[in-house]
Amino acid sequence: MKIFINLLKYTILSLLCVLALILLAIPISIYEMPNDLHTVDNTEDIVIDNANYIDVLTGKIIRNQRIYLSKGRIVSIGEKTSSQSRDARVIDLHGEYVVPGLFDMHVHLHDRKYLALYLAYGVTSVRNMRGLPMHLRWKSELNRGDWLGSNLYTSSPVLDGERYAHALQQVVISPAKARELVRKYKDDGYDFIKAYGYLDKEVFEAITDEASRLDFPIAKHGPNPIDGLGLQSNSGLQSLEHVEDIFQGPLNFSFDQNSMAIWVSQLKAINPTVTPTLATFHHLTKLSQDKAAFVDSLPLNTLNPLYRIINTEFGVKRWLGASQEQADWNSKEEQFLFDIVRELDKQEVTLLLGSDGGTLYMPPGLSTHLEIELMVKAGISPIKVLRAATINAATALGVDDKYGSIEIGKVADLVVLKENPLDDLQALAAPIAVIKAGQWINSSELSALRISAEKPSNLYISMGRLLEDIISRAMP
Repeated sequence: MKIFINLLKYTILSLLCVLALILLAIPISIYEMPNDLHTVDNTEDIVIDNANYIDVLTGKIIRNQRIYLSKGRIVSIGEKTSSQSRDARVIDLHGEYVVPGLFDMHVHLHDRKYLALYLAYGVTSVRNMRGLPMHLRWKSELNRGDWLGSNLYTSSPVLDGERYAHALQQVVISPAKARELVRKYKDDGYDFIKAYGYLDKEVFEAITDEASRLDFPIAKHGPNPIDGLGLQSNSGLQSLEHVEDIFQGPLNFSFDQNSMAIWVSQLKAINPTVTPTLATFHHLTKLSQDKAAFVDSLPLNTLNPLYRIINTEFGVKRWLGASQEQADWNSKEEQFLFDIVRELDKQEVTLLLGSDGGTLYMPPGLSTHLEIELMVKAGISPIKVLRAATINAATALGVDDKYGSIEIGKVADLVVLKENPLDDLQALAAPIAVIKAGQWINSSELSALRISAEKPSNLYISMGRLLEDIISRAMP
């Protein structure tokens, strides 16, 4: 019987490899590109009149302004606009509000349509945290203006040690191999390295040393250090992800407020940037508490079908089957995570907004706004949350000269709102328009983007992309 099972496994694996080779032999443009992606047209000059815009640097509302956009940039801001093109389109906002385009700094992109859906919710830039070859293609397409979606910054394939790594991550146990991979991923065009917390210390040190030599940023899973290294080893990284790892790592599942505050002060000493990702823990807590009723409330039709299966089998089922005792523990832990975020803010640790959208059943776009809601619930002021989603994010990525605030010369990635977001940040979840590199996308067009996202790539194409990644990482 065991021989038969092993034979079946090898047969299935062989068939999958054959399928992958067939898929990879077909030009990407034929089998992968959807024909309902919206097009880019930012050739029109636009004057936004009578706008109240949020200056995220000062926290002030600058009222009754005229913002002139040309060639995708902010050309002038003021009560009057000089040197305006005669053919410019004038849009009177009648005192409505404008904020910089939002960043979600921790997402998992499984489909092109996710990028369209993020944009439809005012998220004009995303940072993808598990890079695959498909993400490099999507990034190139977006940069060429082939279709309309959020700006994409993508990590390398995740580098991890042997202890807990899975098939979607790149296991690396040799310092020499670690250096080789850092160089390769830099050359391939990834924007930064994603390092997990279970690497051997010699391997992690090789990664950080080689990345520093190449001026190649690193984002690390977990603010706590690699085993055998001190907190100083996390100094200078682009960001540290997931506050739950503070609770589950250095605090050893203790709800001790004093110990937590002391550890945060030690973390603050290395001047880190932290992405809390409260939304993903809230999501698993709701799955464990409300089970099928919570699942029924989610727009599952926007999720890529292959990754929905993967996330069901390796994540969702665990929490749907959780006991009441586990659900109660999750709820208690979630409240403590709020305390950690509040302490990070109190000690002036720089925060980024990142939802972990794409994990479990977390839908693109909506998860970003859930993270905003939870950061406010944790006690972070609206302007600081808005900074975490704009200027802090742009600064972490090294693009604050182009994005993150409403200033002359910056790219015109903007969100137009009916209500003042500083009164209620949930106003961000219902934009009346989004401006992407100077292109005005009105409410009906935003609705069309959301509807389009209900038709993600099919299982066949998605399997081809995944197998492409597995085979590319298996090759020397």
